[in-house]
Amino acid sequence: MLTEFVSPPAATPAALAAFFQTHDAGRVPTLLPLRYERMRADAFAFFRGSAPLFYARRAHDPALAASPLGWVCGDAHLENFGSYRGDNGLVYFDLNDFDEAVLGPLGWDLGRLAVSARLAAAQAGQPADGQQRAAVTVLAAYAAALAQGKAYQLERATARGEVRRLLGQVRARRQGELLAGRASRRGGWHLRATKAPLLRPLPLGERLAVRAVVESWRAAQPSPPFGPLLDVAGRVAGVGSLGAPRYVLLVRSLHPGKLPRLLDLKLALPAAPAPYVPARPAQPVWPSEAARVVAAQTYLQAVGPALLQPLELGGRPFVLRALQPVADKLDFARLAQDPAAFEATLPDLAHLLAWAHLRAAAHRGAAGPDELRAFGQAAARWQPALLASAEAMQAEVERDYAAFKLLTDKDLLS
Repeated sequence: MLTEFVSPPAATPAALAAFFQTHDAGRVPTLLPLRYERMRADAFAFFRGSAPLFYARRAHDPALAASPLGWVCGDAHLENFGSYRGDNGLVYFDLNDFDEAVLGPLGWDLGRLAVSARLAAAQAGQPADGQQRAAVTVLAAYAAALAQGKAYQLERATARGEVRRLLGQVRARRQGELLAGRASRRGGWHLRATKAPLLRPLPLGERLAVRAVVESWRAAQPSPPFGPLLDVAGRVAGVGSLGAPRYVLLVRSLHPGKLPRLLDLKLALPAAPAPYVPARPAQPVWPSEAARVVAAQTYLQAVGPALLQPLELGGRPFVLRALQPVADKLDFARLAQDPAAFEATLPDLAHLLAWAHLRAAAHRGAAGPDELRAFGQAAARWQPALLASAEAMQAEVERDYAAFKLLTDKDLLS
């Protein structure tokens, strides 16, 4: 898992094979075939799983780099927004992936979001003008929200369509529904690692190591946020991070008679854009990659998820949080089949991205809110170049995807 600068590979199967083998070194080998299978589903899925390739190709694109410096989530594509229960018990819809977060040009986030909108529209069969309209909608909504200079949050009372449905789904869900299919109380509470599709059993040594670290951390807290660890299993989720060590923790509730809770423990990898960040201002120095992820998430989200916390396991940095089911993310592969619903959702996501950038303004080297507001108000100057760049990036992704399909057809990544 590299942090140094890597030159962009040629769009050939052999060059891409070398690139992905380098960047995926150190992941769980048995999960890599599934990662590549998910990436080859379509160009949009490939894009979601190849953030390092995006930065190797486009980090220095003037249309993206000529923007204020701020805290970027680093992977702002359409499916990295979702519903979750905050640490105050309320339900929110917001950006929800910060593995790649750094201090960098805001255009990195905006460019990835615009390209993902074009790719999702193309995957749904929309013609070229529909793909362009999706990108225009994203950029215009982002600029308008940034120009206002105030960070809001998307609430159920004002949400519409798919976002409102997700908020209602999470709000109405009971703990028993979250446990169903993942855990069983027969013979004592345990995870169904051999039967649940998104869980995997772990070797005994790995299970004991995770248990020891979590229990040690819990016992050291003045007021432990959960009860003793009941079981642990591997978690299989995502595309870009799939293969990085990740665990589901089943923990006892602090309240007698209440059902156990599910937590997520995920290795924090070096951020994909890290090799390309500007030299000035200097990046903050973090105790660990997990501390970086947690801090950036705190800056960018309106309210953080329950139990957000950096931990160390075997000398490696992990992020602990309440489990967020994959089902609570937007499914644009399905949503894009309804052009009206698809287009109605895009402004919400663009607004959320702008509000996140405003929320993080002036934090540890980021540009202040006045500079961000001025950038939004000057959209007529930068939108045409960014729109042209998004179209070129889409074509680039589609070429890379075609080469990636060839190399996976030939088993060059096995």
